[in-house]
Amino acid sequence: MIQGGLVFVFGVLMLMVADRVIAESLAQEIIALFGLILAGCGVLWTLIGYLSMSVLRIYHMIKKKD
Repeated sequence: MIQGGLVFVFGVLMLMVADRVIAESLAQEIIALFGLILAGCGVLWTLIGYLSMSVLRIYHMIKKKD
């Protein structure tokens, strides 16, 4: 989950660099697109991690015998 957050932050950083540092060109758009894809992958990675933790916790509570 932390890795997904780091991937997201790196993608957003790429977007910011493409917007503020690189001059307007096709390369800027490609870098911004790659940063957007990377940020989206980071969000998905984190989402899957949290969902799997929740499902595992519910499964553990159901299987727990008191």
